[in-house]
Amino acid sequence: MPVRCRSSAAATATVGCPFQHAVKDQEAEPVFRNILPFSAVPTPKGLPILGTALELIRSGGAAKIHEYCHKRHQELGPIFREKMGTLDVVVVSNEDYISRVYKAEGKNPMHLVPEPWVLYNEKKGIKRGLFFMDGEHWRSRRSVLNHLLIPKIVELHGHIFNAVVDDVVDRWEKIVEKTVDGVLPNLENELYNWSIETLGTMVFGRRLGCVMPAESESQLHEFVYQVQQIFKESATMAIVPPRFASTFKLPVWRRFESAADTALDMARGYVEERIAEIEKERDTNAPIGGILKYLLDIPNIVQNEIVNIVADLILAAADTTSHATQWALYSLARNPECQEKILSEIARVVPEGRELDQNDIKSLPYLMNIVKETLRLYPIASFLTRVLPEKIVLGNYEIPAGKLFFMSQYTVGRDAERFEDPEKFQPDRWDNPNAHSHGCMPFGHGARGCIGRKVAELKMQLLIAKTVQRYHIETTNEKEVGIALRMITTPDQPIKLRLTKRT
Repeated sequence: MPVRCRSSAAATATVGCPFQHAVKDQEAEPVFRNILPFSAVPTPKGLPILGTALELIRSGGAAKIHEYCHKRHQELGPIFREKMGTLDVVVVSNEDYISRVYKAEGKNPMHLVPEPWVLYNEKKGIKRGLFFMDGEHWRSRRSVLNHLLIPKIVELHGHIFNAVVDDVVDRWEKIVEKTVDGVLPNLENELYNWSIETLGTMVFGRRLGCVMPAESESQLHEFVYQVQQIFKESATMAIVPPRFASTFKLPVWRRFESAADTALDMARGYVEERIAEIEKERDTNAPIGGILKYLLDIPNIVQNEIVNIVADLILAAADTTSHATQWALYSLARNPECQEKILSEIARVVPEGRELDQNDIKSLPYLMNIVKETLRLYPIASFLTRVLPEKIVLGNYEIPAGKLFFMSQYTVGRDAERFEDPEKFQPDRWDNPNAHSHGCMPFGHGARGCIGRKVAELKMQLLIAKTVQRYHIETTNEKEVGIALRMITTPDQPIKLRLTKRT
């Protein structure tokens, strides 16, 4: 099965390899001597036919690939090659290697699209949103969305984010009041609902109803569940070959297909319903907000493509932002001194008697430090992927064009040479924003970096700030929460937070 990709790949570096002899000046790229062929890239020993599959399974399978690759880096160095399932992957963890990968990614970067998603699209005969696009078509649509999602986020959408967060912390207070121990039930779903409500309101120009009063339910809760299932079953098929699972209709494929059918139908239904409302609102001269309205006004984009773009935007953004925020709250619960620093910073910026809002965030740098440190320890994408359009030399090895690169964010963030005491949560290490330029890239980099970065950062900072303002946060988990990959970095057990209202 050929690798299906949508991004780009790797680059050369000059540290970390005993066989490397490079000469470079301040302007030029490194000039390598004794360049070794691709076959010389360090590779772990494996069994005939099975390769290293059994060792990967013994290490915890798909859920623990980040730890498996971390150990491989310790064994083989900052670059190695390994067959993982159906993929032949070059895995790199050196900060400088990763920097050069991005420099070499080309005009239209290519990244890996999970095979189950590719097979699903082929089977259904459907086209999808920005994540699945390639080449000049991708570039043109990305350019349109850049103008809608990146500039003036605070001015255009900050008030929406602020209002949703206020409703969330009010909801949590009512829920916790009814508990015996003050522990917020089902934190993951609560954050999913918040993330979808925020994004949906920004896109559609009206509230969706995900963040309802504590006693209410919303049909969108079903949508939340189905999106979670898509990621869960996709991760399982990192070990079970997706084409095999699809051909023989294994239970994992049936669950994945059912979840994708339901979630996509619901997402498209919401988009199409809102488009119809917008057209009616135009006739009444009612004020229309939301990104969707602006997309409809752009020439040369048909309505069906807009539906696909917006539906996939909602599916992708809700899962990533909600889990990143869950890790941030868990980290703060384990480090109460960080909560106090947030409160002190807010007190210096926000006058007594006035509520914090979106305009204050730019004056609260410690909040951004919290986000960066959280994503260093818990990178939502443990591996960033690229396929380079041309050959490249990395670590003195010549890598042919078209090879798939995994860039190990989990390992980079735990590099003791880059980060002092790397396992410790220390937001102050980010006081110098240039200290670790490529040591933490949770949103990727370059033309194909995460388009929702500014949105996610503002959402996270507002929720963290207002939660800490109202509550002292403690964790009641009896043992430390680890990472389980479910396409993205998720907790290996439910995170339990006790919220104690501040006086």
